[in-house]
Amino acid sequence: MNQEMLDKINKIDDIPTLPTVAIEIIGLAQSPDVQINKLSEVIHQDPPLATKVLKAANSAYYRRATSEVETIQRAIMLLGLNEIVDITSTISVFSAFPVMDREAHSIRLSFWNHCVATGIIAKYLAKKLKIMSDGKEFVGGLLHDVGKIILDEYFHDSFTAARSLASERHCPMLDAEREILGTDHSEVGYLLAAKWHLPAYIADIIQWHHDPAQAKFKELTSLVSLANLLAKGAEMSFGGDIFSFVLDEQPAWRILRDKGYPMDDIDIARLTFEISDVEHEVSKYISSFTDNQEGE
Repeated sequence: MNQEMLDKINKIDDIPTLPTVAIEIIGLAQSPDVQINKLSEVIHQDPPLATKVLKAANSAYYRRATSEVETIQRAIMLLGLNEIVDITSTISVFSAFPVMDREAHSIRLSFWNHCVATGIIAKYLAKKLKIMSDGKEFVGGLLHDVGKIILDEYFHDSFTAARSLASERHCPMLDAEREILGTDHSEVGYLLAAKWHLPAYIADIIQWHHDPAQAKFKELTSLVSLANLLAKGAEMSFGGDIFSFVLDEQPAWRILRDKGYPMDDIDIARLTFEISDVEHEVSKYISSFTDNQEGE
């Protein structure tokens, strides 16, 4: 990142913050002996968040019980720790970046569609490959492109020009952003992860999902990297960033194969078919949270 751009970002004094409770919950999820009572206690520290978690737990996407889920403890028991972390992370991130006007709402929805699709596909890949990722791949997928929101929010004209350039050249947004802005969404997202005090694995995914060989958490970052590409291949892309790729030639694919995962056993055509309905799942997932925000 060039110094001029870094100075501009550091001077922004109204960048949203992630609720302390959300960060604590994400941190708690990394503990092997986290207790339901403790997690419930933390969520209840933020009453509006607790209310939204319960509403999401009772939505069509998440509902597991025949009767209404009325307590956070019950929600945790029914859905499990990983799903509660996913829910609280999604609610918190959506709330951190509210959208007012109609045009911006459409653009932001396209962005979240891609990020949620990436998280859902990353979960699917983790299960398929039997990668013990403890649900971290979804939060990583949800936040991997968060730097784009900062660029769109505070450097809108330049970011829009980068999107147009990527579309015209059929090149990655990363390249277009670097040419026009002197930085890219991975670098900007990494700065935001540091500001939010996010766990190291999330910051790693944000910074290196386009170059997982550089990551410390190579398996997680590679999962999200592949899921990111598959989401784009399923036409769940955030405008402009559309280009051709060969999945089994990607660095992330080779990294996972070299770590002993059965990448050579994957039928890519079948894999593509199996995730072809991700757009419907994303729509159903997001409706669980956008409904929560009505009337706020």
